[in-house]
Amino acid sequence: MQSSFALYRIIALALTVATGQTTLAPGLESPDNGVVCNRPRGVCYDRYGASIGLTEAFLGHVAAERLTKILRSSGTGNRPGPFFSPADGVECVRGTGPCSIKRQPNAALTATLYAPTARPLGQTAEMRAIMYGEWDWQRTRYNNGTEARPSQPEHYALRFEPGGLLEARVDCNSAGGKYRFEDNRITLELVNSTLMSCEPGSLEELFKQSLAAVGAYFMNGGRLFLDLKNGIGTMEFDRPAQHETPRL
Repeated sequence: MQSSFALYRIIALALTVATGQTTLAPGLESPDNGVVCNRPRGVCYDRYGASIGLTEAFLGHVAAERLTKILRSSGTGNRPGPFFSPADGVECVRGTGPCSIKRQPNAALTATLYAPTARPLGQTAEMRAIMYGEWDWQRTRYNNGTEARPSQPEHYALRFEPGGLLEARVDCNSAGGKYRFEDNRITLELVNSTLMSCEPGSLEELFKQSLAAVGAYFMNGGRLFLDLKNGIGTMEFDRPAQHETPRL
């Protein structure tokens, strides 16, 4: 009886820890293994603290430029302290961990930053960056020297959801579809859409036709580029503009 009671207490304790520490601190998301991002702040972190490279990959070049200025002005990049704080009330020991929330150790956040699991087979860090957050269409440059540029990039947006599901904003309409990665190649397919009539001058049809013609992808400077088949041109996407000033 006593051994059974002891076993029950061990199981109960394990369940309490597991259920109480399976989420990160409020405001934090983990877009990839060993990475947490605070989107309201506009900063991504690894085990060593705020990272310009990760911020650029997951939040875009504007957020990375802001973070660079903050680090330079504060001197944090040259003289890092023993702790960093990826969110309010959160403190992590730089390099080794652990992380605590309101002075209480947090297993989930510590494991995310300091003991990350392997990403799915065949999935690269670049793919993970593409699959995180939203992308606004900035322009398409064609190889004949012309370009198409929406006046409101946020009206033409993509979101790559887990499991190959694609969500799109196509001016005044929303659409859904599928995407598939194959090395540096990608295929996009919109399979359903709302049917509202957009304002004159809309680039709705051009945007949909271009997505159907996408054949490859690459990232550069925190931006996503989708190459059109047959060398026609390249679509350029960027992260939505962030207006808050990063805090460390």
